[in-house]
Amino acid sequence: MAKLDNGASILLSVMPEGIGDLTFGSKEWVAVASDEMSRAVKKHEQGLKDLGQFTLCEVAHNPPAYLHSGNKLAWHAKFLNDSVEVDVGELSDDECDYKMQGDHSVISNFSRILNFGKDPDLVIAAQARLSRLSRWELHGEMTDHPVLGVVLRSMHDAMAYRTMPRFTFMTPEWVSSARYVLSSRARSEKYSDSIKDIQYTFSEEFINTPSYAFPDGSHGGFWARFDRGEVAVGAGPLPDSLGPADQLTKGEYVPVVPVGRTVNAAMTEDEKAEQASYSKLAFRADKDSGKSPVEQSFPSGKKEMPVELARIFAPLHDELSKRTTGELPVDFDQNIESRWSEPQLFDRPADYDPSWLRFDQVDIYGTPR
Repeated sequence: MAKLDNGASILLSVMPEGIGDLTFGSKEWVAVASDEMSRAVKKHEQGLKDLGQFTLCEVAHNPPAYLHSGNKLAWHAKFLNDSVEVDVGELSDDECDYKMQGDHSVISNFSRILNFGKDPDLVIAAQARLSRLSRWELHGEMTDHPVLGVVLRSMHDAMAYRTMPRFTFMTPEWVSSARYVLSSRARSEKYSDSIKDIQYTFSEEFINTPSYAFPDGSHGGFWARFDRGEVAVGAGPLPDSLGPADQLTKGEYVPVVPVGRTVNAAMTEDEKAEQASYSKLAFRADKDSGKSPVEQSFPSGKKEMPVELARIFAPLHDELSKRTTGELPVDFDQNIESRWSEPQLFDRPADYDPSWLRFDQVDIYGTPR
């Protein structure tokens, strides 16, 4: 793990363990948030009796495409002294005392930051970083009522454990979700005994990464080393000291993004056909070199992954896709090869609006480009 002055580590250090199970703003998320808000209001009801009316609304643009929920998700809460109603949907500006709009992926990660139990300086640093990533539209003002502030922060922290983060494809933070999925399954009672004698190293590495996501020009990817029941998962190329990999996928970053973040279980038949058409063109071998933009090999000679490990990897693709951001490199870099530059409907809806992200001005760590 990098030092705590690294943007990735600061953000992860103020989030709870795990990877959540609910998409911010979804009906399922709002239902749980309603319960948590009611619980916090009940706990502090005496201090809320002088609140009066207060209505807030949060709107998250560009939610995950697999939900097929349109180009935004929203929720709102209506307080009247010591009572509250929480529901799905956007309210008009005139109906709100405070309304906030931003990019869904950034809001999701904001919602994972814990207010309590973490170093306040790190919390402030993580919040400052995320605040620079999205375009924001704010209406009205948040109340300064001290008890309502406690209620909102309590509800926020309860939902932090349930909210799924959304990280940029193949970045170190994205890999942290892969680490959690693979390590949890490898340690589980269901699978641990079956891999106790297996040694196998899996690696994916992608070159020509976008500068907003990899400002140092590093390659994207991750590796997983299974050694007699123990597992280590790292970001980036496999270190030479751990090579050669038993299974290696290596190639161009840009064409992989659309197919690398589809939730296969949620795809329609039309989306599957669109993906097949895209893949045929995007991964066509170069006429001169005969090389495909992405190739798979087995450097160690072990060949296919043991079936016992394949079971551990089985849900990884979809679970990571649910937690991946929706931008494309072409949104912020016009020098993309034409066959990789057209957004695909199987990957994200036509009304996706890249202007909610500021990656033309800052990188994912909030540093000016």
